[in-house]
Amino acid sequence: MSCKNYNNCKINRHEKKEEQDEQEEKVSIIEIILYIVSVVLFLLTFIQGWNKWWMFLTIVILAGYKLIYMGIKNIFRFNFEEDTLMTIAMAAAFALGEFPESCMIILLYRLGEFLEDKAVDNSNKSIKNIVDIKSKTANVINQQEEVEIIDVEKVQVGQIILIKPGELIPLDCKIIKGVSNLDTANLTGETMPVSVKEDDSILSGSINLTGALTCRVEKTYENSTASQIVDLVYEAKNNTGETEEFITRFSKIYTPVVILFALFIALIPPIFMHEEFKTWIMRALVFLVASCPCSIVISVPLAFFSCIGVISKNGMIIKGSKHIENLATAKYIAFDKTGTITSGNMQVDNIVSRGNYTDDELLKYIYTLETNSNHPISTAIKQKVEKDKLNSQYSVDKYEEIAGYGIKAIVNGKEIIFGNKKILEDNNIEEKVQNNASYIIIDKCLEGYVTFKEEIRENIVSTIRKLKATNIEEVIMLTGDNIENANKIAGKVEIDKVYASLLPQDKLNIVKELKQNGKVIFVGDGINDSPVLAEADFGISMGEGTQIANSAADGILISNNITTLPKIIKTARKAMRIVKFNIAFSLIIKAIVIILGTIGIAPVWMAVVADTGVSLLTVLNSIRIFKHK
Repeated sequence: MSCKNYNNCKINRHEKKEEQDEQEEKVSIIEIILYIVSVVLFLLTFIQGWNKWWMFLTIVILAGYKLIYMGIKNIFRFNFEEDTLMTIAMAAAFALGEFPESCMIILLYRLGEFLEDKAVDNSNKSIKNIVDIKSKTANVINQQEEVEIIDVEKVQVGQIILIKPGELIPLDCKIIKGVSNLDTANLTGETMPVSVKEDDSILSGSINLTGALTCRVEKTYENSTASQIVDLVYEAKNNTGETEEFITRFSKIYTPVVILFALFIALIPPIFMHEEFKTWIMRALVFLVASCPCSIVISVPLAFFSCIGVISKNGMIIKGSKHIENLATAKYIAFDKTGTITSGNMQVDNIVSRGNYTDDELLKYIYTLETNSNHPISTAIKQKVEKDKLNSQYSVDKYEEIAGYGIKAIVNGKEIIFGNKKILEDNNIEEKVQNNASYIIIDKCLEGYVTFKEEIRENIVSTIRKLKATNIEEVIMLTGDNIENANKIAGKVEIDKVYASLLPQDKLNIVKELKQNGKVIFVGDGINDSPVLAEADFGISMGEGTQIANSAADGILISNNITTLPKIIKTARKAMRIVKFNIAFSLIIKAIVIILGTIGIAPVWMAVVADTGVSLLTVLNSIRIFKHK
């Protein structure tokens, strides 16, 4: 690889692609002018009676020079694509003296091609709007407190940047000064502005709406959210599914077979049945043109890529069209509990003292141990202390985290242990275990416990109901939590089936069993659940920013908003319906024209109309996904 940095290579390729698109647009204007001139000349041949062969040859060259060039080049390469077949048909008609027919082949084909390109360009512009969320520059505040506009790729982690109202957030960063509202629709699909303030982390690709923000950069350009989204969307083009791969293989075999059949039609009747060569050659040309697989080869990948674009607008990046088929045909959807069904935030439910210490004293001991931890329980304790305004903290010595159990330390000369029920067993304490409780032991004596409750995600009930309405047969919860608490939460949110007290390997085995009866979507936090995300037919990773590069997931829910899942699944299913319709419609129309052409009813120009017309209709049908509500 010529670039030292892989991410920079990808960025450069994207920029070159944009430049190439601009150059192709200029070329197309010239082609349109030449096409209009050729149409005028063709009309004059009828109006003025200009029936000279060189006039028709001029029309053919003006309208189809590019097509003829590619067709002849592909003939020598034995690469029989649509331009090759059209070139053969045009040349054969011209050689047989069917000059108007030859011109109509080129003119009608090129017209259809222009219309198809326009429809595809509109689709690509919609995709470009989705991925055009990267800022090229950043306002860096230097050591002299001056604002300097520099290339966003040169900004380093830790530098201070100024983001003015109306500007794109250039890099993932943390606000150190200012308050504002952000438009996060580029990332999450949500239209409501999001309020942000000091100490909030914000993602690149969002738009600063109201106030100026001074921020500290947390990620470099290539690792920031906007850049990673763009990379994923571009790379999704290359990850094709079974349908696309089958069509690619099919077209490589199909086209040579079509040419052989055309030769059979052109030669067998004249040789063995003494029919007129010209008649059967023209019928063979109808067969050749009508059999072009263009409508399928163009419309199917376009439908999949359009689907990826629409789903991106709804806050999820899918890593290739091959995953859309699995998403659309899923029978089961399984959720991890924490961070998916629940928000991942814990709240203190109750503090129970055995009587030797007050609730506040116990809480201060626990707070002292949990101060330096980022565990959800620690966060809940800190929030409770802040709420009750218990800001004092004891001195700590010999601090030790016991993996899977809790925390142990000497606090004010007392040995304090705070953790789950396993600390009771280790200290030979017999106690009726409370669900969602953590226990505090002071100098080997149990002095109390704290119970916690999880915050259920907003609108999760309506989301699960909508999932079932998309023909998902069963909604399942897979959790490491105890069965009583899992059932309690599942009952509130209308989960169909619960598997509790699971280790990661247990979740993996359950997903494998489910897959024997149908395809499975798994939604997890993308950290502990990575084996299950990889095993599921479609794995969805939750989380903003940090989960974007999760290689185990097939889809990354950038928005962290589960409520968009029903819409995303419906979009995937609509894409698959469109793909199936396009294939069936193309094959039926082509079969009708081939039959009519073989018996001498349909002329060559009608076959061109059928081919380009079907292609145009299927392309328009494919981009109809963008209108999906």
